[in-house]
Amino acid sequence: MPEKNTIQMFQHKVLVIDNQRSHLKRMKSRLAKYGCHVITSDSAEEAVEMIQWGERFSLIITDLKMPWLDGIQFCKRVKASYPEFWVVALSGHIDAFDRDELEESGFDGIYEKPVTDAVLKQILKNARPLSADL
Repeated sequence: MPEKNTIQMFQHKVLVIDNQRSHLKRMKSRLAKYGCHVITSDSAEEAVEMIQWGERFSLIITDLKMPWLDGIQFCKRVKASYPEFWVVALSGHIDAFDRDELEESGFDGIYEKPVTDAVLKQILKNARPLSADL
């Protein structure tokens, strides 16, 4: 159930991508308490397919370190076709990636796991609401 003091603009449709299912479950629960409709995927490939089939999100949160298609390549693919999509990275392995490459990938934000509630709220405030033209 959403918190009583939740700002209405937090009612986003959010896609969370992470190969660790425990993190997906935790993020889904945390985002739902802010009124978000949350879809999860344990693979970036599956997420790309969802988007290619017409699924739209006001916010996409992706892990960076995943097998097959990592968060950087995922972001590049999404931003190439849908530059208006708001994509942020959450990772416990940010130091394993080249900072310049991360910034050039097109992410709208890059955050270290675990993310605090204050940071999560800020991410939600910055996310773009879905519009009819998406």
